[in-house]
Parts: sequence; C-alpha cells; structure tokens
Amino acid sequence: MIEKLRFDFMGRKYWWFALSGIIIITGLISLATRGLNLSIDFKGGSRLTAKFSQKANVNQVRSVIGSAGYPSAVVQTISGGYYQVTLPSLQTSQEDAVDNALNARFHLAEPASWNDVGPTFGRQVATSMLEAVILAWVIIIVYVSFRFEYKSAVATLVALIHDLLVTVGVYSIVGREVTTATVAAVLTILGYSLYDTIIVFDRIRENSPKARRGAYGQMVNSSIWEVMTRSIITSLLTLLPVVCLLVFGGETLKDFAFALLVGITSGAYSSIFVAAPLLTMWKEREKRYRPQPVRVKGKAKAKAKTAKA
Repeated sequence: MIEKLRFDFMGRKYWWFALSGIIIITGLISLATRGLNLSIDFKGGSRLTAKFSQKANVNQVRSVIGSAGYPSAVVQTISGGYYQVTLPSLQTSQEDAVDNALNARFHLAEPASWNDVGPTFGRQVATSMLEAVILAWVIIIVYVSFRFEYKSAVATLVALIHDLLVTVGVYSIVGREVTTATVAAVLTILGYSLYDTIIVFDRIRENSPKARRGAYGQMVNSSIWEVMTRSIITSLLTLLPVVCLLVFGGETLKDFAFALLVGITSGAYSSIFVAAPLLTMWKEREKRYRPQPVRVKGKAKAKAKTAKA
C-alpha cells in the first residue's frame, strides 16, 4: 500500500531543511534566553538518607516530601532498607521540616542523615558524555567512509548533530529537567539515529548503479520508499515501550523516556529528510549524476534562418 503513495522527498528537500532550521533556531533561542532546567546532579543540593519503621514505597515517600514543598525531589531505595532523597540545597530548619513530615507518616527507625551534594558528579557525567560523543563521531566517520563513502559519513554526522540539537532545544523549550538519565538517553538516541540512517544509505548504495544521469534524486526517492515500511514499523515498535515508560514509569524513567521519545522521532525524521537530501545534493554535483544541459543552439539557429528567409 505504501508503494502507491509515492512522494517526491528529494524534490521538496528545501522544505525539510527549513522545518529543521525553524526547530533548531527556536531551540537555540530558548537555550540562550532560558537555558536548561538542570537537575540537582548538575547544580548541587542536599541528600537525605533515612530508614522507616513502617512499610513505605518510593511513591509514598515522594508524595510526603512533595507535600512538604519539594515535588521535584528524587527518591531512591538503597541497600539495607534505606531511602535516599535528593533535594535542592536546604537550610537546617527546612531539613528539620522534612524530617518531621517523614517521621509523622512513616516513623523514622533512626535519626536521618543529611549531606551536601556538589555538582561534581553531574559534571563528570557531562564530561564523559561529551568525550563519548566525540569518540563516537570519529568512529562513525571512519566506519561510514569505509562502508560507503566520505560524503555519506558527512551527511550522517550532520543528521546526528541535528538530532542532538533538536533534543536539547526541545528540553529547553518545554522546561523539562535535565538529569543524568537524560544524558544516557542522548547516547541511546545517537545510536538509534545512526542505525536508521545506515539502513537508508545501504539501500541507496545498492541502487546507485541504477541511477541515470540527472536522475540520482529519483533513485534516492525509490530507495527511501523501499525501506519506508521497515523504518515506520521499527520506529513505532521502538516508541511503544518508550511511551509506556513516559506514561506509567517513575520520575527518573519519565526523564529517560521523554528524551528517547524526542530523539527517536528526530532520528527517524533526520535519516530521510536531512541525511538523504544532503547526500543527494552532494552527489548531483558529480559529473556522472549531474543533470544533462538542454541543447537549444541548433533549434535557435534553424529559427533564425527561417526568419531571414
């Protein structure tokens, strides 16, 4: 059925570039004016470790702390039946208020301990992510250049940067908190986007011998349609559990799922509407694929002779 819905992707490439440009520019403006809503892992704060006499779960503890005025608190279970709660930096009186709220609801089995948390961990995670991304880009350029050609490698790299900018920009626009889970999701997004782009480029490589002079874009259109069903099914099956995590998961999982939702959608889009058009524009400049110029000199001379006669 999809084969019947033929669409000229390459003929409308400037529309896709304009759409991506609008999204990215909007995100960059938001980043410049609003910045990112960084979590405590990147800004520092206070961390509570407590053990309760009464039975409790993460959601109940989070609810009590939220009622005390800290709905963004991150609650985790650790070994020994203890709960670890990470909050913004608190004064002693504010810490006492949280202790009293938890003691009234669950009864503290022992005095709660408080520690100041610095942004060192978040910085280490961000630095490690940056190093991983740079290393991944180098490996991608080498692999794709060897597997296909350097033009495909550059188009793939541009698509990955596109997905990264879109994800970060959307986070800034919606004001969602950036956590260490978001960093992990960004790395996952780059892997998915690369996978989707390689599928498209592999089919283009297989069909390249069929491309006639001036018809490279038509060949790319056909290649995209050949993998369209696979791309749609793969994206939908990948997004299904992500949406479930976003709807039913805990706060930490929701942060991870939201980044995946934005990134996977952007990755599926960029493979077809960014990477493929960039490759097409570049390849059409090659002599063997360049459109044949229309010859009109002979006809023009014949018309001139007829007019003189």
